Amino acid sequence: MSKKLEKNGLWESSRMMLPEHKEAYILYQQNLRKNSRPQLDDQETERLSSIIAESMLFRKEVTLVLFGEFDNSELTGVVTKIDQQQKNVRLARGNDFVWINTENIIGAMFY
Repeated sequence: MSKKLEKNGLWESSRMMLPEHKEAYILYQQNLRKNSRPQLDDQETERLSSIIAESMLFRKEVTLVLFGEFDNSELTGVVTKIDQQQKNVRLARGNDFVWINTENIIGAMFY
């Protein structure tokens, strides 16, 4: 037998990848790197709640760690309002403010 026909040799140089296949492969690789949402126990949830409440009462600057699918992010500011019905926290950052869903908060520390 010829060496071209051994170990898929005939087709080795004629392979190609369609753009759709390439995009699907890139999405597949990105999905492999997704983080899973950590499950916070009751003690950690209570600690986060007390830090957020203390930031609001005493106007202390706090850093909140937010869950992200690919990487976590941090926001620093002062908690100015807690909306328990909508489960949101308003974080003042200078002259701006950001509403943050409490389900996305996975960590908190004073600045």
